[in-house]
Amino acid sequence: MTIRTARTPELSDESLYQGLLNSDTTSFEILYKKFYPAVRQQVTAYGGTEDDAKDIFQDGIIALWKNARCGTFQLREGVKLSTYLIQVCKLRWIDRMKKASHRYEMRKEELPESQQEPEFLIEWIDREEQNQFQQYFSRLGTRCQELLKKFYFHKESLQQIALAMNVGEATAKNEKYRCMQRLKKIIQQQA
Repeated sequence: MTIRTARTPELSDESLYQGLLNSDTTSFEILYKKFYPAVRQQVTAYGGTEDDAKDIFQDGIIALWKNARCGTFQLREGVKLSTYLIQVCKLRWIDRMKKASHRYEMRKEELPESQQEPEFLIEWIDREEQNQFQQYFSRLGTRCQELLKKFYFHKESLQQIALAMNVGEATAKNEKYRCMQRLKKIIQQQA
């Protein structure tokens, strides 16, 4: 007797996106199975619980679905559904940590350095203007681009970045802040 295990069908981003537009339950189930573990890992890494991760992922799925249905998010070449969903969840978690900071007692080094940036970044991601954002990002100098990539995308600590850049941790923090200010200014000038 052969026991069959439930496998997650492999669907392309395009198929999943069309499933979202049509409110297809199979697409939602696949999204949960494929991408929830990454969100759970991010949330628990920053002091959240399994329930927090479930809530954040549910919020992210709803945001993705709404944005797809209203046309705010459109699948394009170079934009992965998983990247968008995971980033929305990450930024929602950061925002929730900020709002509930009195409940989450963490050392400052454990929290992402983003006291002001999350709302700014959420606005761009929610409007799904990643290509335009990348154009703005490319206007930053190489050093700023590398620093911001290391911090936000590779999730390196300021201490790791400082060592790699051969500067002090305070200097790395100040440079990160100045780079974010430059990026904000570039975007605001174009808006």
